[in-house]
Amino acid sequence: MSSRSDVVAVADVPAGKVGMWVFLATDAMGFAGLLLAYALLRARAAAWPDPAVRFDRGLAGLLTLVLLVSGATMTSAVAAAKAERWALARRLLIVTGGLGLVFAVGQLIEFRALVVARHVGLATDHAAGLFFVIAGYHGLHVIVGVALLLGFALGGRHSARNASIEAAALYWQFVDVAWIVIFTVLYLLPAVPRG
Repeated sequence: MSSRSDVVAVADVPAGKVGMWVFLATDAMGFAGLLLAYALLRARAAAWPDPAVRFDRGLAGLLTLVLLVSGATMTSAVAAAKAERWALARRLLIVTGGLGLVFAVGQLIEFRALVVARHVGLATDHAAGLFFVIAGYHGLHVIVGVALLLGFALGGRHSARNASIEAAALYWQFVDVAWIVIFTVLYLLPAVPRG
C-alpha cells in the first residue's frame, strides 16, 4: 500500500522528464539492436577488419573528448537553470550545442576520409556497412540534440525552464553514454584472428 508522500513524489515529476525517460528506453533498444547485429556478424565472420588499421582512432578519440566535455557543459547548464541564472544557462546550452556541432562535423570528416581516401563505403563489407549505420544513427541523434539545445538557448526566456532543460540534459547525456559504448565497440575492440 502506497503512502500519500509516494503519490505526491511521483506527481512532482514533470511529464516531459517522464516522456524523455520512456523515449530513451525505446531508443536504447534501437542502439542495442544495431550493436547486437554488429556483434553477431562479427562473431560469425571468417575475418573482420582491424579497426586500428581502418579507422582514425586519434580523430575518434578527440571527438569522444569533445562529446564528454559537452556533457559537462550540459550539466552546468542544468545547474544554472535550477539557480535561475538564465543568461548563464543559455550560454552553456550554446557551448554544448557548439561542441555537438564540432562532433558532427568531425564525424563527417571521418566519413569522407573513409570513402574518398581509403575507399571504404557503405557496401564495402559488413563491418563498414554497420559502422556507417551505427555511427550515422548516433550522429543523427547528435544533430537533433544540437537543434534542441539551440532552440532552448535562442528561444527566449520562457523556453528555458528547468523541466525542459532537464529533459534535454537526459537526452544529451544518453547521447554521450551511447557514444562511449559505440566508440568502444567500433574503434577499440581488436580484430581477433580466426584459425
